Amino acid sequence: MPKKTIILIIGLIMSLNVSAQSGLNIARLFDGRYHKNKDATEVLMKGRQLNAYKLSLFRSLTLGPHSGNAATIEPLVKADGRNAIDKEMSIQGGRLAMAFYQLPSRGKTHRYIFYSNSGAGRGTAASKITLIYMEGTATLSELKRTFKK
Repeated sequence: MPKKTIILIIGLIMSLNVSAQSGLNIARLFDGRYHKNKDATEVLMKGRQLNAYKLSLFRSLTLGPHSGNAATIEPLVKADGRNAIDKEMSIQGGRLAMAFYQLPSRGKTHRYIFYSNSGAGRGTAASKITLIYMEGTATLSELKRTFKK
């Protein structure tokens, strides 16, 4: 395959990944900056494996307790939460400990953000942080039932 074709394909794939969260502050966290971080796990799932959950995209970022990124990530999550149409949040010690936001839909596609900071309110920088972005036709109640299983 010619070099130009390969570069074009890579560019298209990268633009698809970014466009899913376009307009969101958390989108920049899924730009590859954590790929070489040994304390981070990033997951991207699309397609048939998500059909049973009525999702078309699932992205997650988990940062271990020594990553020290809560101060960077929390403001981005809170900023996106301001536009949420439904939200559940828990604040501990002035820090966002947990948040589940339903964002405005794009057509028939519902969008959700989940955030968890295990060290919030404990006065420790050693926090495990989990950030999940999901989109698809699943309703909020369907997702809650799925995650309670």
